[in-house]
Amino acid sequence: MLVSIDSLRADRVGCYGAGRDTSFSIGRDTSPHLDALCRRGLRFTNAVAPTSWTLPSHVTLLTGQPIPVHRVVHPEARIDPARRLLAEHLHAQGYHTAGFVSAPFLHRSFGFARGFDRWHNFGAGGEPPSDEAHAASHRDETAPQVIAAALDWLAEQPPDGPPWFLFVHLWDVHYDFAPPPPYDTMFDPDYAGSIDGKDFQSNPAVHAGMAQGDLDHLRALYDGEVRWLDSQLARLLDTLRAREPTERIILALVADHGDEFFEHGQKGHYHNLYETSVHVPFLLVDPGRLAPGLFRGVVGLDDVAPTLLGMAGLPPLPEALGRDLTPWLEADDAPEAPRLLTLRQTRGLRGDGWKVLEDVATGYAAYYDLDADPGEHQAKPARRVAPERLQQLEDAQTAAEREAEHLPWTGGVEGGLSPDLEERLRELGYLD
Repeated sequence: MLVSIDSLRADRVGCYGAGRDTSFSIGRDTSPHLDALCRRGLRFTNAVAPTSWTLPSHVTLLTGQPIPVHRVVHPEARIDPARRLLAEHLHAQGYHTAGFVSAPFLHRSFGFARGFDRWHNFGAGGEPPSDEAHAASHRDETAPQVIAAALDWLAEQPPDGPPWFLFVHLWDVHYDFAPPPPYDTMFDPDYAGSIDGKDFQSNPAVHAGMAQGDLDHLRALYDGEVRWLDSQLARLLDTLRAREPTERIILALVADHGDEFFEHGQKGHYHNLYETSVHVPFLLVDPGRLAPGLFRGVVGLDDVAPTLLGMAGLPPLPEALGRDLTPWLEADDAPEAPRLLTLRQTRGLRGDGWKVLEDVATGYAAYYDLDADPGEHQAKPARRVAPERLQQLEDAQTAAEREAEHLPWTGGVEGGLSPDLEERLRELGYLD
């Protein structure tokens, strides 16, 4: 089972440090059930998303390919039919497959439904599109429907039947930040101001110069969303543990990107490649074979599918460039393999304790020492202080582009977005 949580930055999960950082208030118990999952499995402390928005991150997750290879780089792009998805590969190995999702960017029109025996999107433009699905996506409380559908599907799988692959995507942490009671007041019960988490992206009152108390309230609402989703995720995990012998289940949980609250002058995501947007949680649980602990090496979302296949003893995913991490899991580390980052005209490379970001249009490149400056507030000119890191970025980008040239390419999937889906993406700030 692969669970993807949209917009969940790593430092808001308890076992990753929630309540112990300086940008959010101290002492918040945001994720008790995820923390329990941490104690049962392997926590990757340096997991990196390839970008700061949903569509290309999920293509990387499900193909094992970095963005310059799969080429899904703008909101109207499609997964090329020549790129094989994890579900297609597992289906060919005899697996029953299902995906229950809730994001506009995971609509089947982008190509994500390939290889799934059952696929249902509870977000805007649902499967099939409906007014109810569109309204649910605006409320941003789709987790109950997604999890109920996943549990129903699991109940249909006979204990002695074929192996199964279940993909669950949970959207509720994504803005707008409007968790249901009691999570709406859990972390800021005395707030008396006028700011709420609705229309987060378009509300002119939400800006970098807003009053600190109002900003703190927005952060509290975000944490409330995390805690609400954590409570819903517990239903899925508890039922799964009760139904299946734990040694038979391989579970991976990741996020596709994080969110920023003006740490670098922006709100939300889809703006930059700082750690607030690309450092994500990644938990791997296999109680039958994998001891709980920490994995400190830098890994990417392109490593997830190859690793799941390696743990299941299955053939590798064709054309995936991510690593099967199984040879190093017991060692809690792996040889350094810096991860490519891509967002419009910015490209970057994230290594162990360092990062390089380059503006392709201007040629300016910044180097960050993440050990000394974890908040990335002390940019240094990379061409002067770390030319070797900048060369690593250039080499990694060139290698990815060369790899893309050798892979089949049909030009992507034809057809435009549906009116409902286009409207939702525009409301979320992805389309002009």
